[in-house]
Amino acid sequence: MITQEQFRSYFDVSGKRLFFNHAAYAPLSRPVVNAMNEYFEHRQQGNPASWSIAEEHMEGLRANYGDLVGAPAQRIAHMANTVSGVNVLANGLEWNTGDHILLYADEFPSNVMPFLNLRDQGVEVELLEVTDGRVRPELFEAAIRPQTKLISISSVQYLTGYRADLKSISQLCHSNNIIFAVDAIQSIGVIPTNVQDLGIDFMAVGGHKWMMSPLGTGFIYVTEALQSRLKTAYRGYMGHVNPMDFGNFNQELSPDARRFELGAFNAPSMVGAEKATGLLLECGVESIFRHVRKLIDQFAWGLEELPYRLIYDFNDQEQSGICMFTHDDVSRNEGIFSELSSRKVNISPRGGGLRLAPHYYNSQDEIEQLLTLLKEVS
Repeated sequence: MITQEQFRSYFDVSGKRLFFNHAAYAPLSRPVVNAMNEYFEHRQQGNPASWSIAEEHMEGLRANYGDLVGAPAQRIAHMANTVSGVNVLANGLEWNTGDHILLYADEFPSNVMPFLNLRDQGVEVELLEVTDGRVRPELFEAAIRPQTKLISISSVQYLTGYRADLKSISQLCHSNNIIFAVDAIQSIGVIPTNVQDLGIDFMAVGGHKWMMSPLGTGFIYVTEALQSRLKTAYRGYMGHVNPMDFGNFNQELSPDARRFELGAFNAPSMVGAEKATGLLLECGVESIFRHVRKLIDQFAWGLEELPYRLIYDFNDQEQSGICMFTHDDVSRNEGIFSELSSRKVNISPRGGGLRLAPHYYNSQDEIEQLLTLLKEVS
């Protein structure tokens, strides 16, 4: 196990910036950068084993992804980002005129645009709205029709921090013969997740946020049953049984999820992602989430003494690693964000408010520093 103090020591950003922006992107730790530089050294020196070294890291990363979501490595395929993964699903299913998809109206575009593209095939995409930020199962239940084929939702909403009741939604989907897909970029790496227990059919995740990995890394999880229904809309040599058998154009696709992988991959970033996800697993995601929630609770209590407030009051089961807050005078949020940025504070303006998203290496002292700065700029 890696303690919080040990994990913090890996990040050069500590002590230089107050970085609370992991719902947007994460700084890289020193071990991650070192691992990438070591691989770059192999390439720089022309090491003939560079490809096999990269493959070993790729498979190590696949196993780490599986461990993070409670799935066998065979059900994991590497992707460059979340939207690449969602497109595997959207373009892989057979669609008929009149098929119906349910989405939440304020989803991040990665979980919307690939499905909107299906309108040309006669598919209806319905965007559901809420007024309190809670994307409950009842929202989808009331909108299901006989033609509803798929429901896709973010595990955590990027604009609110609301954490969905994935198990209840999956049960609703399966009782109505509906595919259940999840964009989990705002939860994997910070919230304990088991896709099999939750009954998720398909999951897409980018690595550069809570998994603290380089850009250009991520994965999909797909059940064997759903995989059997997905055509390979795009096909490359890496998805076959023996990718190195270059002259065999008749070989079969891999029986595993890696059939959706295409060609030469982003090896340096995968090397870094393997190290990053390995560190998270050593820390323990349960410990990570417990620490993050402790920091957010500390922040919320501190706001009570200042002219700020939380925007949403979610219960324990609805909470995530995201905290949305605002100045009592909402019109001041933009200026406050600019002032904090000038003082080396990383947060995000989102949905008219301000978004705090701490990670495991952040400390209680950093939260106190932020509260002090908020008081000064208020």
